[in-house]
Amino acid sequence: MVDNSRKVMTMSRLVLGTAQLGMAYGVSNMHGAPAKDQAFAILNAALEGGINTFDTASAYGRAEAILGQWITSSALARHAYVITKIQGDDAAPVREEIEASLSRLQISRLDGCLLHAPQNMYKRGIIKSMQDARKSGVVLNIGVSVYDEADALHAIELDMDYVQISYNAFDQRLDQTDFFARAKAKNVTVFARSPFLQGLLLMDPEHLPPHLVHARSCLRQFIGIAKRHNLSQLEASLGFASLNCRADHIVFGVDSAVQLKEITVALERSSAEHGPWIDEMVSTFQTVDRTIADPRSWKTV
Repeated sequence: MVDNSRKVMTMSRLVLGTAQLGMAYGVSNMHGAPAKDQAFAILNAALEGGINTFDTASAYGRAEAILGQWITSSALARHAYVITKIQGDDAAPVREEIEASLSRLQISRLDGCLLHAPQNMYKRGIIKSMQDARKSGVVLNIGVSVYDEADALHAIELDMDYVQISYNAFDQRLDQTDFFARAKAKNVTVFARSPFLQGLLLMDPEHLPPHLVHARSCLRQFIGIAKRHNLSQLEASLGFASLNCRADHIVFGVDSAVQLKEITVALERSSAEHGPWIDEMVSTFQTVDRTIADPRSWKTV
């Protein structure tokens, strides 16, 4: 097991999400999880692109195990920042879940451990167990991954270090609250995930699956704004999240090393400055219907 107690780098603003490395993830993913060598290529490309922070979860299939094998195979990777998520639903003790994740990741300490199910942060015993894990040093920072505004606002009132939220052009809900100001005041680090809305913002609106045809009009508008400002869908979605979101870190996922390199190039091009296209995206998509903005509803629409 790698001793990752000493860090030699600052946590990168871009965070690579690893759900795609462990299972079929995202509305546009037709190929399932990549083979081990392809997953390693993605992780190596991330490091080469200056990304040293990785988001994973016990629920992401074999993602933790793949990430752990990669960490032990690369001397540089041993200094990576690793954040994982556990269920914390009383099915197993929190410390037991953390130790299982550490074993799969082959490291001795987590930079962050989040509750994957936000409802579990309302259980006093679970929060106490998370705090105990942090006090013991096995976890440096504790937190929760949320979807809804009420949960996000509640999380920063707890003794949390990290809160992970959803944020993209179609999901600007938290901008209409004082969440970001309150998080900053309480020194809570915010991670914004889903800049591509699980791949929806990168799709062809004429070839959406049946359960997402109701998103076609919004997607056409999104593409229209991007084209008027000479941006690709990739550049517009990632640039919007990077420039308009007040989160400390942006969490994104990829299907290949090639796509990861395209993303780092796209970010450089689209996030040079806060241009008028950002204001157009804000005004156009400020109140997108939740059946489009929230992936939890897609299967039931």
